Amino acid sequence: MARISKRPAINLTEEQKHELERISKSRTAPAREVERAAIILRYAARKNILSIQKSLGVSRPTIYKCIDKAIAAGPERGLKDLPHSPKQPDITEEAKAWVINLACTKPKELGYAAEVWSQSKLAEHARKFAPEAGHACLCRASKATIHRILKAQALNPHKVKYYLERRDPDFERKMQDILFVYQDVNVQNETMATSSEACRSTR
Repeated sequence: MARISKRPAINLTEEQKHELERISKSRTAPAREVERAAIILRYAARKNILSIQKSLGVSRPTIYKCIDKAIAAGPERGLKDLPHSPKQPDITEEAKAWVINLACTKPKELGYAAEVWSQSKLAEHARKFAPEAGHACLCRASKATIHRILKAQALNPHKVKYYLERRDPDFERKMQDILFVYQDVNVQNETMATSSEACRSTR
């Protein structure tokens, strides 16, 4: 039967044909590879797309995609999924530096009544103002997000990276101050938790 498709033919070597037949009958190979092997075998045998669709019960887009990959890169590649581009980090390094710089700025300087930042307030401010500062990745920043950013910098002060210009000339000193503050708060919280546990154990 003549092929309706105008795509080039796929010519298989005997070795390729045997391998595709093995995969198409396999019960242990991934289902997608079994299906694609069957598609390539039928197309190589000059079956038209409608015939392949009816015999395998798969959609035309699936058949075309498989055939196009096999034509472009070979039958073996036609069985596999194309590699995906690596996912970009959710929070950029520039955005992290922006958060640290924000944490090093007194809330009063930005119109807030509080003397020091809470992580909840930092997250709220980041969601509101970070996008217009060029950090859209912080538009959904949560308290947990802010905590991770600050904790990472506090644990690795020697690895802090600076990006863009430093708007505050005392940035480095303030950054160290704020990190010490957060460390002190953590120590106090741990001490209080330990004291509470000791009190409960003596009752």
